[in-house]
Amino acid sequence: MSALEAVTGHYRNQLAGGLQSIDVPEWQVDGKPLVIWFKPATNPKTQEILSKLFSEKKPIEATVQALIIRALNEDGTPMFKSVNKTELMNHCDVDVLIRVVGEINNFQAVDQDIAEKN
Repeated sequence: MSALEAVTGHYRNQLAGGLQSIDVPEWQVDGKPLVIWFKPATNPKTQEILSKLFSEKKPIEATVQALIIRALNEDGTPMFKSVNKTELMNHCDVDVLIRVVGEINNFQAVDQDIAEKN
């Protein structure tokens, strides 16, 4: 196995575990908390998009972009589209947004901590 195969194989294995999900009680759909599904890993291309926004001192825009990129429906289709960015930037509780994206980004680390303690 080559180094490249080891790197890309690890990424594929992370994604092979399926989607993870979180519930967002503040965002109700049909009287139930919105369930956001997401892949447990991101790639450098995604991180580059977000890092650029952070370096431009646009942390909230980066957070909205992270939600657009990472949030999926249960079937794996995107929950939001790029055209939703303006609406999310202007009509979203920023505290909930930050918490949700933080939970998505930290999910794997938290999940591993729980597994190690059990």
